[in-house]
Amino acid sequence: MRIADIMTSLRIIFTPIIIWLLLRDEKVIAYYLFAAGAITDTLDGYFARRSKKKVTYGANFDALADFLFGFTTIFVVVYVSKAWPLLIVTLTGIAFWTPIIYLISRKAGILDIPHLETNLLAAAVYPTVMVYIIGWQYAWTVLLFTAIVMVYYMRKYIIFVRSLYREATP
Repeated sequence: MRIADIMTSLRIIFTPIIIWLLLRDEKVIAYYLFAAGAITDTLDGYFARRSKKKVTYGANFDALADFLFGFTTIFVVVYVSKAWPLLIVTLTGIAFWTPIIYLISRKAGILDIPHLETNLLAAAVYPTVMVYIIGWQYAWTVLLFTAIVMVYYMRKYIIFVRSLYREATP
C-alpha cells in the first residue's frame, strides 16, 4: 500500500468518528479531526505525485474518500447545526456533479472522475465545513466564497465535458 493510499484511507476512517463526535456535540474535537482529514487530502495528492507510480484505482479511491469525508460530514453538520444555506449549496453541487461525472464516465467507458486542478475547491470547501462545525456566526461569508469557487469549477467541468464530446464528432 502506498503512502497516498494510507492518507486517503485515513479520511474514510475519520468520517464515522467525526459524525459520532458531531452527534455527541463534541464540536471542538470534530473540528480538529476534520482539519486533520483535510490535511490528509493534501498529503495524499503530494505523495501520489511524488511516487510517480500510476495506479488505476488511485484517483477514484481518492474521489470516493473525498465524497464520503466531505458530503457525509456536511450533511451531519446541517442536521446538527440547522445550517440550511450549507445544505442548499451542497445539494446544488451534487445536482451539478452527478450528471457531469456520468457524462465523463460514459464517454470514457469507465467510472472516471477527473480532478481538473481542484485544489482551490478543496481549499474553499474544507474551511467552510470547519466554520460551520464550530458554529461561527459569519460562516455565511465563507460559504459565499465557496459558492463562487464552485461556480468557477462548474464552468471548468462544463468546458471539459464539451471538449470530450466535440472530439467524437467529425
